[in-house]
Amino acid sequence: MKNGIKTLSFILLLSLLVSGCYLIEAVQPTLIPERTPTSLVNLAILPTLPTLAPEATPQSTPVPESNIIYDTDARIFAHIVEQPVPDKSNQAAMVVGTVTEFSGTNFSVKNRSGDTYTVKCDDFCFYVDAEKKIVPRSVVKTGGKVAVYGATDREDPTILNADAIVIDGIVRSETASRTEIFNLPSGMAYKEYELASPPLAAPLRLNPVEGSLDENIEKRRLSALGGRTHFSYGYYGESYTEGLEYAEDTNRDPNFPTRANMTVYSNGYEFFDFWFPHTKNPMFYTWGIVNHGGDWFLPIRMTVDINPEPAVSEIIYSDRTLMSQINYDKTYGYLRTFGFSIIHYNLFYFYQRADGYGFAVNRVDYPLGFDEIIFGLVGDQQDLNPYYADLLITFFGLRGDTWYYVEITAPEETYY
Repeated sequence: MKNGIKTLSFILLLSLLVSGCYLIEAVQPTLIPERTPTSLVNLAILPTLPTLAPEATPQSTPVPESNIIYDTDARIFAHIVEQPVPDKSNQAAMVVGTVTEFSGTNFSVKNRSGDTYTVKCDDFCFYVDAEKKIVPRSVVKTGGKVAVYGATDREDPTILNADAIVIDGIVRSETASRTEIFNLPSGMAYKEYELASPPLAAPLRLNPVEGSLDENIEKRRLSALGGRTHFSYGYYGESYTEGLEYAEDTNRDPNFPTRANMTVYSNGYEFFDFWFPHTKNPMFYTWGIVNHGGDWFLPIRMTVDINPEPAVSEIIYSDRTLMSQINYDKTYGYLRTFGFSIIHYNLFYFYQRADGYGFAVNRVDYPLGFDEIIFGLVGDQQDLNPYYADLLITFFGLRGDTWYYVEITAPEETYY
């Protein structure tokens, strides 16, 4: 009888331990990034963001994406329309004014009427210059002119919880130089091809300075992204998914009406949720969850409509990545990260820092000195976005006035 009780107790204890395994957090070693100094970026020539045109007379045969035009004057302050600031809480607001005082992570703005507002910028707030280019917070200076987009606080309408802050200025810097790429893992190789003219889409056409890239384009077309499916589960078998319950007048944070809610599910159960700047627009809001090394990574696109005209959407945006519930970009000093995928069982993503663009493999930085990496285009321009496959990643980068077609490859004989 005693032996039976001992056996039963052992079985119950073992069941308890096994059922609780998913709560154990694995400690993953963090590689020390390899830093190679690069020159500052040149933001003189970058793609403009899409703008939705006012509604026109309906066509008998609608053309997909026909209502998307490109703004020929991307400078925000060239056509900014200042709106009256609401005197009530929890209202969408825009303030144009001069920075008067910094207080920790917050600062004060005085508009032309003499009213002063306190601006708060949280983990999902971002900064752009007058040409809509992502910039670091450090560019905001006392005495500088800014436009703040967000909402009045739920308790004090003189406090603005910002979604985006635009500085009245253009961030110029030296022409970035190329950095040689060494020590890629798993026999991976990096190669870039200089183009004589910008790449063209629908269909994809390239004009290299030397030779032909027809075989490269064909290889890209035939390559498949199958390996990423192996990384749809977490360290202990959790299956993470995300959902955005979004509509024009619903799913708004009662304390932050300019934001929408994103929920992360673990094995079908609500696991984590957050609010982020999001407006109805033709640009993607998420690229899906990737699991690697016991962590999950969720890149999202934060969008703000800066045009008060209801029929026109003029979008500014930034990207933010959550890693296992933390702000990955803020934690590791990025302006933004995007394009997460898996190549040859290695975690891959692009990043932007104050000194330019690059990519990371297994969380080790490889600076490229690019002024821009094309990402997130829609409609007929999608061919210009990065292409991901199990053994191949391709993308287009701009350095100075020159475009490049870039390939990152892994050897087939070692992939299994």
